[in-house]
Amino acid sequence: MNMRKIAIGLLAFALVAPSIASVSLKDKKEKKPKTEKKAKVDNKTKANKASSSNSPRKVQTINDVEAAILGIEKIVSHTLVEVEPIVQQICESQQTKKSVCPRIYVGAANAFWLKSGVSDTTYALKYIDKAIELDPHYSPAYMLKGDIYKWADDTTLAVNYYKKAIEMAPNDFRTYHKYIMFIGSGLDKVTARAIANDGADKEAVEEVRRRRAEMEAVYKAAKDANPTYPYNRDCARLYDKYGLSSNDCIKGIQLYDEAQEDSLEAGDYSSKIRMLYALLGTVNGNKKLEIYTRMRNTCDSGLVRFPTDYYILASGLNNMTAAYDLVKRQKGEGFVEYKNKFSTKALEYGERLMATKDTLINNDDIYRYGIALMNRYKQQQGVDVLQELMARPNIDDKTVSKAMNAICEAYRDLGEYEKAENAYEELIKTLDAKGSLQVAHYTDYASMLKLQAEESFGQQMIDTYMKACKVYERGAERFPEYAPYLYYYAMQVCMNDALDPYKTLELAIKPAKKAYDLLKNKERYEGDEDVIMNNVCWCLLDYYFNKKKDYPAAKQYVLKYYQLTKGESFAKILRNRYKMKI
Repeated sequence: MNMRKIAIGLLAFALVAPSIASVSLKDKKEKKPKTEKKAKVDNKTKANKASSSNSPRKVQTINDVEAAILGIEKIVSHTLVEVEPIVQQICESQQTKKSVCPRIYVGAANAFWLKSGVSDTTYALKYIDKAIELDPHYSPAYMLKGDIYKWADDTTLAVNYYKKAIEMAPNDFRTYHKYIMFIGSGLDKVTARAIANDGADKEAVEEVRRRRAEMEAVYKAAKDANPTYPYNRDCARLYDKYGLSSNDCIKGIQLYDEAQEDSLEAGDYSSKIRMLYALLGTVNGNKKLEIYTRMRNTCDSGLVRFPTDYYILASGLNNMTAAYDLVKRQKGEGFVEYKNKFSTKALEYGERLMATKDTLINNDDIYRYGIALMNRYKQQQGVDVLQELMARPNIDDKTVSKAMNAICEAYRDLGEYEKAENAYEELIKTLDAKGSLQVAHYTDYASMLKLQAEESFGQQMIDTYMKACKVYERGAERFPEYAPYLYYYAMQVCMNDALDPYKTLELAIKPAKKAYDLLKNKERYEGDEDVIMNNVCWCLLDYYFNKKKDYPAAKQYVLKYYQLTKGESFAKILRNRYKMKI
């Protein structure tokens, strides 16, 4: 009888027969896995189960063995009374005098283990043993047996059967990968522990290195059995996934460089870029530029083979934007070349990424694309992109802050200062309401106004400098912890040659006094505070003592300046004019 008809007939019988109780393990000579453990069915198994419930027409489109296995899965999944004799009949029907079929027994074993709902390892092992009896060299039987003992936490037997599977099929790469998965089970968490606290968990570090070496040895065995095996590529992946140090990253990158290009998949290019990125924190200066250049070359190589891969394009956009940020403020002809290369590539990757309309594209990608446009002097296009980004319903406060700040800078670069001023005001208002306003938003705003003033003339220049001063003072009121700095910056603005404090209502004196009052009672001044106190003291001293000749008002500033500098000239002033014993 045609095997498709047999499978379909048994399938129909399965749907109407009553259910039976769960099946327990029977005693065998060999130690069997625990029966009470819940079955672990992965997504792939679930997908197979779903496909097995399709119409008979679907069954009839595949070969006889696979049709019979689908029938067995359906029978077993409905837990029929005395189901095993039916399964045995199907398996025996696949055997002939001229050939044997261990595949059907392994399929039946897998059905009893994963499709029965009770993880029936008794029948699963029985049918695996039957497959091995028919063909002692049938690798999938040993592999499935290893899976069962792994599930039962009997690692010794699991390892033995995985190794046996590799021995029986040394050219079947799947067997090596299955064994690698077994060795690497749970190693992600161990690696996280090993990396945490700078490798303080020595036990975790050693375990990662030991198990990684085991996996390398398995890949080496695969390479020895078949020279075409992609040993370098697979080992490079290990160093990406389980790397603990910069040396591990260097080793992984070297392995990728040595790997056959045809063996590389899209994820391998992203993996190599990740390891290059990890090296950035270990180098300085031109070495960083060399690493960014290697990232760019890796992206370009990957895009030749995978021109629309999201991860390669997104990685390229991200890293080339960061590379441009590294050099954009650097002087020199060599840096001009780097600026052009990095900004051009960032925009290229961004445009290609947006053109894919990939569902993985996220807010960070869109933000970087807007920045890439601005970095290539397409400020208005970048503004349009960022404004659309901020209109998205899932935008977060941090991205809003970055986008609005970039828009402000774009308007400043375009010389559209009125728009820039309005944008900064909106930025401060929005972020203050969200609780994410920072002092840098005020300093950036004031810097923009100072730039505008430098490009202006006459009263417009004076008015714009005054705006910058007021922005600093607003920032000081909003962020008291930074107030001395901000009042000091305001003082410097007011001391500009265009704003003589005698002709502009002593503007510099007001912020100088505020900075002085905030710092005067400190016993010691270090770093920036020392610089600030010296400058504001001199400003006030010079104004009251030298210019205004208001000696009583000047006394405290002369004394404080002497305490700061120990200058003999100020000691004389204190002794002679103020009759102090210095």
